Amino acid sequence: MYASTALSPLYVRLAALMSAVALTACGGGGAATPDVQDAGQVADAAAHAASAPSARTPAPVASSPATKSPAPAPAPSPLPAPAPAPAPVQHAQRPVGNTGVGFFTIGRRLYDANGMEFRPRGVNRVHWDNGSVGLPKSGAAVERIAIDFNQSTTTNLNIIQNQMVAYQIVPMPGNWNGTCNSDPAVLSAIVDTWVAQAAAWKTLDRYSIINIANEWGPPNSTVWRDSYITAVARMRAAGYTGTLAIDAGGCGQDANDLLNYAKAVLASDPQKNLVFDLHIYGYYEDPKVKVWTFDLETTLNQLGSLGVPVMIGEFGPGRNIGPSATLVTPQRVISLAEKNGLGWLAWAWDDNNLPNCRADNNWFSLTLQCGTYNSNADLTLFGLGIVPALQRMAVKATSFN
Repeated sequence: MYASTALSPLYVRLAALMSAVALTACGGGGAATPDVQDAGQVADAAAHAASAPSARTPAPVASSPATKSPAPAPAPSPLPAPAPAPAPVQHAQRPVGNTGVGFFTIGRRLYDANGMEFRPRGVNRVHWDNGSVGLPKSGAAVERIAIDFNQSTTTNLNIIQNQMVAYQIVPMPGNWNGTCNSDPAVLSAIVDTWVAQAAAWKTLDRYSIINIANEWGPPNSTVWRDSYITAVARMRAAGYTGTLAIDAGGCGQDANDLLNYAKAVLASDPQKNLVFDLHIYGYYEDPKVKVWTFDLETTLNQLGSLGVPVMIGEFGPGRNIGPSATLVTPQRVISLAEKNGLGWLAWAWDDNNLPNCRADNNWFSLTLQCGTYNSNADLTLFGLGIVPALQRMAVKATSFN
């Protein structure tokens, strides 16, 4: 996903249509399937990309923009929470060949540093520049955060240590500089940054999952496969032994990258320690109607039986809100993720669409005021569905013990 911007809906749609024409004429910049070459899906991806800021990092709180989506139909009542899932009981020994001290994977399961099975359930966070003091009360077990690599490593690690690790929340720092980009050189530059800062980030090995690049890569493409094989090899050579998260291409939404190529990327990893990340927005219908979309239930069933670790790293409020809009509901995403043993992270705790870091029910924030949470009165409709589910279902990693 992207941080909020000041682009108007008309600008976003025009940019999408212009990009669709250009991408279709050029073949989309990768080994795309006929589905992805359909103008509807390309336009959807272009709208997703056009709404992202050039730096792909959150704007400072003081300059939070005005909304860029029209008000939807009257909001429904708060989302019903899905049935509780059983707590993980699986315990495993670290595999031979895995030399890390933190999270590791076996088959389709993720385990924490003590060998206890761990299902990522949590939220995304947009504002590194705001403490989001209410987030620890949300029940989230994982916090995926857009890191500003223009800040010093000391600043970034202090955020992780003091605002996540101190509250036994698994940090999932990521680089947003490649959002909706398919150029291998961009991914290579992102890895350059991780490699240069390896000494600092490795101090968090026991507790963290590193998200190499948010939503980078072409859809259903060997370019995605080969670029990530190279990226993983470079990360391992730099000393990263922990779990690395890899987003699908096609702005994070193309399940075919994972279904067709995730096993090859995992097989290339000397640590065999990767988790793959799919984002659920406008590419998905439930059930599928448009020719170019994915059927939500079919896709998550396929990913659940793929045999590699997969999580839903982003999903929004549904209700046709925002660019890359969908009617898929959050409770449906959670229900199918739980059915298939997939982790899930809602987007986002603090994705404000109003000035002064405020939000309403017409956007993607779980909270009304920049991450503040003391009671249900501080939550949007989206938050009223997600937070109780987290408080009931999310199980903390034992790595902090």
